[in-house]
Amino acid sequence: MKILILCTGNSCRSQMAHGFLQSFDKNLTVCSAGTEASGKLNQKAVAAMKEIGIDISHHTSDSVDLYLDQEWDYVITVCGGANENCPAFLGKVKHRLHIGFDDPSHAVGSEEFIWSEFRRVREEIKSEFYKFYVEKIKNNFMNQQDLKNIVKEKYSEIAKQSKQQNETSCCGSSGCCGDDYTIFSESYENLDGYNPDADLGLGCGLPTEFAHIKPGDTVVDLGSGAGNDCFVAREIAGETGKIIGIDMTEAMIEKARENAEKLGFNNVEFRLGDIEKMPMTANKADVVISNCVLNLVPDKEKAFDEIYRILKPGGHLSVSDVVIEGNLPEGIKEAAEMYAGCVSGAIQLNDYLHIIYESGFDNIEVQKKKAILVPDEILLKYLTGPQLEAFKASGTGIFSITVYAEKPQGCGCNCNC
Repeated sequence: MKILILCTGNSCRSQMAHGFLQSFDKNLTVCSAGTEASGKLNQKAVAAMKEIGIDISHHTSDSVDLYLDQEWDYVITVCGGANENCPAFLGKVKHRLHIGFDDPSHAVGSEEFIWSEFRRVREEIKSEFYKFYVEKIKNNFMNQQDLKNIVKEKYSEIAKQSKQQNETSCCGSSGCCGDDYTIFSESYENLDGYNPDADLGLGCGLPTEFAHIKPGDTVVDLGSGAGNDCFVAREIAGETGKIIGIDMTEAMIEKARENAEKLGFNNVEFRLGDIEKMPMTANKADVVISNCVLNLVPDKEKAFDEIYRILKPGGHLSVSDVVIEGNLPEGIKEAAEMYAGCVSGAIQLNDYLHIIYESGFDNIEVQKKKAILVPDEILLKYLTGPQLEAFKASGTGIFSITVYAEKPQGCGCNCNC
């Protein structure tokens, strides 16, 4: 996690905030900078922090220009007061925040009063940045880890089941919690390369149908499961192609490798790893596919950055996923979580497409969009009758989509790679 704290002078407030964040979590990468960096710190700020056991005397007062070529998870401006302008950050950043504080270096009066201002602002910075740390970093990290563990545990169980057993699971092809409904998956049975042993009924689309795979292509399948999409992709790419499946669940990798061995494929391999940090070097894939998996990834920005990194210039993605349009009632959010995470991690369609755009992709196109019809019997467990009618009339819904996007031809290793 990389955090840049900006303040006009960068000798007082940003430096104290820098010191506090680093004291909360030594694993964070924290820097501070400003537009008027002098190379010197405010010695009263240094002394005020030393009073509570935090040494910032070794910090430097840098210019924001030194950090423009880096990528940041958060850029936080801390200037307060109408007479000041916080530095504008023109580099790449995922999240921008403003947490303003008075500048104690502007305090006038007795020495006692000036010291009281430094201590007051110091305590305000400590309180606000601890709140930021807990809400945006600590709890978010814990939630991401919890989500990953839940998904990993669930799909480890599914890997041990047949498609018939899995069809009553929440993300399976026949509904949720024992109700026999077709909600997510589509049939692969008419596709060349389809292998029933690799089909666990877990998808929400047919990404290979739109992926423009050519003979000889290197295709990477994210969340490859038991190998279903990989084997269909291999049929298209042929013996001269290379198919790589990536999954974070050991049981799925084992099952997929067994299936590939039965089929005698020597150009299909499966790798254990996270989508946010793929076990692949840059610029290797012609095509990246995924089927109802990216909605389960906590850090979707990082996932699409990684897809961009591993694609060759001119390569493309075709991914099927679950998204939301409109605002779901709070009650339905709980119902959505019953679908084995396939909706609980889904985001707004426009936000989804924007993340792809921000990762550097061109020619983004929604190739297919299908409404997921959640049965009334399930919705009524979480909504009253009038609430259900209002929800239906609102036009809000859950959709499976298949999206296509291209990495620009002229992009080399210096762009997210």
